[in-house]
Amino acid sequence: MPEAPPGKRRKTPPNGQAGHFAPRPTALPRPPRASEGAAEGPGGNPLLFSPPAPQQDSHCFQVLPAEEGALNIGRHWGAATPAATVHIDMSKVTSTASSFEFRTLDPEGVIFFGDMGDHDWFVLGLRRGKAEMQINNIMTNISVRGGQRLDDGHWHRMLVMNEGDSVRLEVDDEELLALGHVSYPIIERPVPEMRLAMGGLLLPASHLLSPMNTAMDGCLRRWSWLNQTTTWREGAALRAKAKPCFSALRPGSFFPGAGLASFRPADLAGGTAPPNGSWGLEVELGIRAPRQTGLVLAVGVPDGSLALSLVLQPTAMVVRLGNWTKLRLPLPEGPCLDAPLRLRVSPTQLALQLGNHGGTLPNQPPDFQWLQGTWLGQEGRLFIGGLPDGDKTPRPQEWGAFRGCLRGIRVQGHQLDLDSALFRSDTIWAHSCPGAHEGAEAGRRARGHGAD
Repeated sequence: MPEAPPGKRRKTPPNGQAGHFAPRPTALPRPPRASEGAAEGPGGNPLLFSPPAPQQDSHCFQVLPAEEGALNIGRHWGAATPAATVHIDMSKVTSTASSFEFRTLDPEGVIFFGDMGDHDWFVLGLRRGKAEMQINNIMTNISVRGGQRLDDGHWHRMLVMNEGDSVRLEVDDEELLALGHVSYPIIERPVPEMRLAMGGLLLPASHLLSPMNTAMDGCLRRWSWLNQTTTWREGAALRAKAKPCFSALRPGSFFPGAGLASFRPADLAGGTAPPNGSWGLEVELGIRAPRQTGLVLAVGVPDGSLALSLVLQPTAMVVRLGNWTKLRLPLPEGPCLDAPLRLRVSPTQLALQLGNHGGTLPNQPPDFQWLQGTWLGQEGRLFIGGLPDGDKTPRPQEWGAFRGCLRGIRVQGHQLDLDSALFRSDTIWAHSCPGAHEGAEAGRRARGHGAD
């Protein structure tokens, strides 16, 4: 499967321009790749979720059943299709209120969208963790946001009501937003149905009044849509193997052992060459994972060669730069690795810090030049959690996709958001990891609740 929708690629700068494009040494061998789409189950049917191995993962993640009756509103990567849709017969509507419980650690995205025609629509979402409503109809077009942050990993009861010409939002039985003179009473409108879409839009995102990263890693439960008995229609959340809602959350991005996220370094903050010409690479993250052999991250190009790889092995964390530089740090005792990690590559040194232990090695110039040229070139890619399918380069069979939780990923000093990836497998939870019941409170403390 291609890495992303095809697009134009820039040619490699000519020799002599910035001096960052050294000849590429022999390619590193690559591991088996995680598919850049859904995994496949029996008979080739796509699976959106590859469940973790409970016996191994129980050391790191409390093995809890999925939240019964909840709907995961994460949708297909790169698709505008909502996670689920429902159509309301307006001739039967007697209530103008819809209510549900919502939970997320994702600060931005669409919770639900509703429309009653091409130019009559409503969006409820989050931006910077706070509720935002966008309303577009013949009376008005308005976008408003406010209240407390809701991206804290707790379930919040939400109610949206249309009262005459007003729209009101309540959260946990307290009025959060109220807008007057913005709508006609919905039960008086001469339209046969209302469409509701969970976690996505039924119009192009460019039509929003305020642009938004619409993808939402969140869950709904205990819903009532205009007091009607409703049946979900199409959507990724309705598949037999759709991603579940964890019973409890902790902050981070969860990789279930099938899938990857890829980025173009040139698109990242700090992804270009510094003005003074002194380039280096720095990656920081927190890792929580059972003992395994899985690729945490790599820097390479789509044709298969890797300039840098960081692999979690059963007894060590191993980083390899180019063909000649390899650094190995033993893992701390215990069945679950839970530690901060810092990787730094300078023109002269490779350094890896894992928890309280660290190590360094001198670099070989060709290895550093290879990494620098790959990172600064338009063909370069940063892979997180696995590698894409598609090349014929031999690779060691002991490598696999990473299974575990990565949190606070920072590249070149800037936070990495998986929602901004060039590609991300549907199997990945971008903003949440499974946790113990106290994990949500830990998430609140870790995230904080500040003003805009």
